[in-house]
Amino acid sequence: MMRNKFKSLICITSFALSPLSFAQVVNLNEAKVIEMALKRNEAMGISQAEIEIANSKIDAATSSLLPTLSIQAQVQKSSGRGNAAPNAYDWNERATIGVSQPIYTFGKISSAIDIAKVSQKISKSQALATKADIVNTARKLYYRVLFSSDILRVSKESFENANQNKKTLEKRVAYGRISRNDNLKMQADVASRKPLLIDSEKNLNIAKFDLMNFINIPESSELNLEVNSLRKVSLSEDDGLSTVENNIDIKILTENLKLSELAVDNERSNRMPTLSAFANFTPSNYKDGFLGDKIKDQKDLTFGVMFTFEWPFGGSLNDAVQIKKTQSRIAKLQLDMETRNQRVKLLKLYRQKESLERKLESELRAIELALSSYKVSLGAFATGGVSQLQLNDSELLLTNNKINYAGTKLELLNTMVDIQRIKTESSKRGE
Repeated sequence: MMRNKFKSLICITSFALSPLSFAQVVNLNEAKVIEMALKRNEAMGISQAEIEIANSKIDAATSSLLPTLSIQAQVQKSSGRGNAAPNAYDWNERATIGVSQPIYTFGKISSAIDIAKVSQKISKSQALATKADIVNTARKLYYRVLFSSDILRVSKESFENANQNKKTLEKRVAYGRISRNDNLKMQADVASRKPLLIDSEKNLNIAKFDLMNFINIPESSELNLEVNSLRKVSLSEDDGLSTVENNIDIKILTENLKLSELAVDNERSNRMPTLSAFANFTPSNYKDGFLGDKIKDQKDLTFGVMFTFEWPFGGSLNDAVQIKKTQSRIAKLQLDMETRNQRVKLLKLYRQKESLERKLESELRAIELALSSYKVSLGAFATGGVSQLQLNDSELLLTNNKINYAGTKLELLNTMVDIQRIKTESSKRGE
């Protein structure tokens, strides 16, 4: 009796906990994959954090326009001879409260603010480039899952076709019209299809793991693809324009060139003096010894205008300017080189796209013809009209054509994704 109750308890507990072991089902299509990648991938969060840093740098640079408050307190003892002030060499307690305000810095503050603003623009452009890269990668990973699904489907069909060929051969064996050697060849052909099927299953699982990792969902999740084949993915329209002048990557390098030019101006301003106003209030207590009584107190108020100029004789300020000039020249060369590279890359992608489109049409036609050929061969093989080798070759041709078509469709889709990435531009608001 107790044993039956114990079994019942186990069954009830297993039933209650069983939902916890179910894998989470995630429904995905291309738009959903992009949405989840932009929302969940850490790279977007990093780019937004970099924009926040750039905003803080603008605030920090602008704060230099405002007064600076300084507070100092000290206990000191001086030694010497001939000081006209009484008690000058006694122990004294002194505090200073000062305020300084820059009046004219010959471009030090203004150039620092300009640098911070350009850095902010670069951060926003880099965030947009990061977004484009995430979309690019998400779509490619999604297409790879569909491609792997297609290859698995083709592998299963090929395995089923091989078994169908084997059954047809067995019918011929029953009538005594086939040799034992041909029968062994057919079995070997069936067995040779199994490794491709196993590899296809493995590759599909790996592709799913890569996609789940990128869009940041648990590895135990089960993906439910609304579209399960690359054949169902339509090709997007493109205007065919090969201009890259407004490309987001070119824009980043253009802004980087501007930043390097501002850095030259900033280093030049460091060779100039600074004019500022100041005011200090200093209360002092003179004491009879370190722990002695107060002898005298004094309060001083000082204010005025200060002119500050520093010039190292080693020439480090001139060297700093020269370094920034060289960096600016490098930035210009990088911009010119990348503009040319982007333009050539886009032209190559368009040529590749045109070639793949023609190739895709040819392979689709090849699949249709190979399928017809295989059906005819299968019927003829049953009556001895074609050999086993001819039948197997016909089926392998059909399988290879299907695999080639899937590979070409994947390459074409990835090419179009790369074209869209290169043509990504900043918004009209300059963001």
